[in-house]
Amino acid sequence: MWTKVFSGFGYWDVYSWIIFFFIASGLILWIRSIGRSDYKKGTEQDEIFYGANAVPEDGSEIEVPASSAYWGFVEALKGYYEKLSEMHSGLTNDYVGYIVVVAAVLVVLVLL
Repeated sequence: MWTKVFSGFGYWDVYSWIIFFFIASGLILWIRSIGRSDYKKGTEQDEIFYGANAVPEDGSEIEVPASSAYWGFVEALKGYYEKLSEMHSGLTNDYVGYIVVVAAVLVVLVLL
């Protein structure tokens, strides 16, 4: 059996990949084993955290708007989003123009 595989980009040692996957699997199992052992399925630990409120029985009532779900992310990048909002016109022609300009810049950078 082959011990090395020629891929066109060099030699790949099959045994080193097998050893890597065994080490990675062992590391994953070790990290999983140091988790909390006091978890009990079917208790309050399984309940959805709904802002310290009682969870509604009907699932359709559980709605979290995107502005709430991503509030911290948007708040951290507020300056960036304000500039993007100014650029936002809603016209497809503008967005296609942005894509063409970015593609042109990338082509120039690649060809240099």
